[in-house]
Amino acid sequence: MRRIAFSLIFFAVIWSFAAGSSNYYCIICGKGPLTGRVWMSKWGPICNDCANLPTHCSICGLPIRDNDGSVKTGDGRFICRFDKTNAVMDLDQAKELFADTRREVVELYGQGFILQNPDVTINLFDVDYWSEKGRENGLHKYGFANSRPGPGGAFTHEVVMLSGRLRNEMFATAAHEYTHLWINENRPVDRIIDADTIEAICELTAYNLMGEMNLPEIQQRILDNPYTHGRIKTLVQINVDHGIGYILNWVKNGTTPSFDPPDATTAAPSESPSPTFAPSMISPPKNLKFTGLLVIGNDREAIINGTSFSAGDEKKLRLKNKTVSVRCREIHDASVVVQVDASTNLLTLQRDQEKGVP
Repeated sequence: MRRIAFSLIFFAVIWSFAAGSSNYYCIICGKGPLTGRVWMSKWGPICNDCANLPTHCSICGLPIRDNDGSVKTGDGRFICRFDKTNAVMDLDQAKELFADTRREVVELYGQGFILQNPDVTINLFDVDYWSEKGRENGLHKYGFANSRPGPGGAFTHEVVMLSGRLRNEMFATAAHEYTHLWINENRPVDRIIDADTIEAICELTAYNLMGEMNLPEIQQRILDNPYTHGRIKTLVQINVDHGIGYILNWVKNGTTPSFDPPDATTAAPSESPSPTFAPSMISPPKNLKFTGLLVIGNDREAIINGTSFSAGDEKKLRLKNKTVSVRCREIHDASVVVQVDASTNLLTLQRDQEKGVP
């Protein structure tokens, strides 16, 4: 579960202008040139009347007026017209974001970070999913992961995330929750790990992904968050000293509940983890087709769903029901070998002769 210290970014700088001395117009109601008290937000100036409106954006705190282009979530939160273009509002967007996050963190950590049970049910929830009384120390729950054990050591995975949040922040939440699923699969049944340490390992994945996305402000927020009681800072340093493979192997092979001496330096090897499981079989996504071959000298390009691929290329393709990431591994005359969404399986697509491709 991921929690963030809950606060609104509001406008705080107040200027006062005499009549005729201002070129500012209110970004909420359009009134201007503004005189008297003017509030400054990250989006621009706000008149004193709008500053006193009772309704505000749940993301940035901007005042909300009727018919100002803002949107309202199912549970009554408002999102201003500036933030709504970058907010994840529906389930399809959330599913696509989680798939992108899964691919990114597997690429970041290596093949040993692929789930043995790849199917994950994604759902969105509203703030009243948990009672407001359930907030602890002003912390707000942004996501939850659950793995239900099944026969033969299999797991059924589910992730729920709060709707109406900015994409970059939701990437961090998705990375955190994905790590919970990996820990659930890889921690031995009798292995006891301190709760704060588990959450810190999950936060570390979010922290590392934010680094890859060049989002230092979110990284700092993760470090400052009191959620893990400071253990995230310990894990960041261990990651620097020993590498992420050491930490993931510690989950599997460590003996103490947390990264305390001597376990922090002796529990596991520092090399990157390698997969110790057989990949599950998957079928090619519907409507994914190899429709043509371009040969120019010694160069060969495969046409998959209208997009050209050289061997090694990875591109996103929009299919009928979802967007997938496709990496082209091999190109042959009558087939191509591809990898879809960082799966451990390589899929062979036969040339589609029905399209009249020579």
